[in-house]
Amino acid sequence: MKNKLIKILIIPVILIFALWLFRFIYNKIEYKKEKAITYILSDKEKKLINNGDIILRRGYGMISDYIVNSFNEKYKISHSGIIEKKDGKINVIHSESSSLLKTEGIQKQSLDEFTDAGHKNSVIIVRFNKCSDNEYNKITNRANYYLNKKIPFSYTLKPKDTTQMFCSEVIWHIFLDEFNVDIFSGKNNKTDFYQFKNFWDTTYFDVIINHQNKKHLKNL
Repeated sequence: MKNKLIKILIIPVILIFALWLFRFIYNKIEYKKEKAITYILSDKEKKLINNGDIILRRGYGMISDYIVNSFNEKYKISHSGIIEKKDGKINVIHSESSSLLKTEGIQKQSLDEFTDAGHKNSVIIVRFNKCSDNEYNKITNRANYYLNKKIPFSYTLKPKDTTQMFCSEVIWHIFLDEFNVDIFSGKNNKTDFYQFKNFWDTTYFDVIINHQNKKHLKNL
């Protein structure tokens, strides 16, 4: 009886450890792939970017691969952020897990660091088309508001819980807060957070840069 109880207790521990080890090795391999290439936008492309634009990319790691495979969309995207273009610098405010970063949650990175952490030619940059030029600062101001609150990354994926946020949830809250627009509204006005396709839908956004579209890439 005692031996059976020990086996019952040990088996789950072994399975949990095996899953942790698999994820650890998987992410280590992905990290090496990330560091093997340099992926930075050209100066010409950076001039096309405006304050308040949204940047999308495919990241490395198990979570990123899971998102891409689960969403199965036209463009392979797993991460998003808000671009802040100010005082000659271009940064990205985004929320990310700590699997491939030293810090997690809402943070600010340089644009070069953000793109360099993505798959080659995976970046898409879009611009909200439902506001005037002098209103784009509302987007970055609100992004900085959430940044200053030091909100951790949401692993539970509960969009209405503002104590934790995943990447696209931050953006959803910003547009809801500032423009009263639900950018993830789909059929029957139902909000669907588990997608990125609304970002290249012309209902709310114009595509400025798309490295995943060969025709668009050729014109840059």
